Amino acid sequence: MAMHLFCPAMAMLIALAAMACGSSGGAWAADIIRYGIDDDQNINRLPQVVAEREGFFAHEGVEVQTVPFTVSFRAPPGANPITMREAMSKGDIDMSREQFPLLINDVMAGRKVVAVSVASGNPVYFVVARPEIKSFADLKGKTLTITNPRDGITVWTRKLLALHGLADTDVTLKNIAGSQGRLACLKSGECAAASLAQPSVLDAIEAGSHTLGLTNEIGPPLYQFDIVDPTRAAANRDAVIKYIRATAAAVRFIRDPKNRDEVVKITMAYMKEPENRSREMLTYIWDPKNRVLPQQAGIELEGVKAAIALLSEYDILKPPLPVPERFIDTAYAEAASR
Repeated sequence: MAMHLFCPAMAMLIALAAMACGSSGGAWAADIIRYGIDDDQNINRLPQVVAEREGFFAHEGVEVQTVPFTVSFRAPPGANPITMREAMSKGDIDMSREQFPLLINDVMAGRKVVAVSVASGNPVYFVVARPEIKSFADLKGKTLTITNPRDGITVWTRKLLALHGLADTDVTLKNIAGSQGRLACLKSGECAAASLAQPSVLDAIEAGSHTLGLTNEIGPPLYQFDIVDPTRAAANRDAVIKYIRATAAAVRFIRDPKNRDEVVKITMAYMKEPENRSREMLTYIWDPKNRVLPQQAGIELEGVKAAIALLSEYDILKPPLPVPERFIDTAYAEAASR
């Protein structure tokens, strides 16, 4: 088993070294991918973490160096950290992940990036309510905290409300970035309900709140993709294919029931959660009806079209709707599947 554990100081050295080497925007180092992340303890990174710790990257002959970034809402007051968008445009990182709705917005605004594989297909987000809110109907006239209006989590939450008979005008949608901020609003009583990721949902439940529903109920919208600069990725095609093949192998490993104890151990280590909470988080990932993990290495264009249509339904996109190929390059994942 290959296992790489990075302390914060080491992670920072890697980030600085990667930026120094990549600042010219030149070719990637052979079979090394500098991968930007902005939330190390994120359950949606599970396939990537398993691929590293179970040796799938090593088996494919590719080294993935994670380069940490700080998102603006987690930065200290007055700080102005470099973003992953800026780092990729400068050639300081080779790959990162982005929500599909935000990727669409970036590409249509002129950013030169393309999605090459599904990073997380349909991750679990919960609408969690305070004890006095017994049903979706009880949310009418109350405040629900979401992410930013163009964020996929918000769109999925709005669709979930609609499925339960609530229009946007029936609730007050309050934008708060980050599950911890939304959790704080819920605990304070300022918000009657919140859209939360794991493990924040577990904290909310322990504080007395309960789950009204999961965004997975709305269908299988593709959520997050691995993205690259298309020109630079084309010059390093083999490394990208190896990355996708390794993470697809990791997904199969996660799904296999005989590996569940090992997956729990990995989750405990990188999420820094005890065994009972790690198993509870994984229960939702293992449940096939939630369709959390990518179903295949290749990108299903029909799923991409469905996600675009959903964004149009909520006026994030206006007709004529763009074609999936504007944002997605399926060739890498198709090659990885062969």
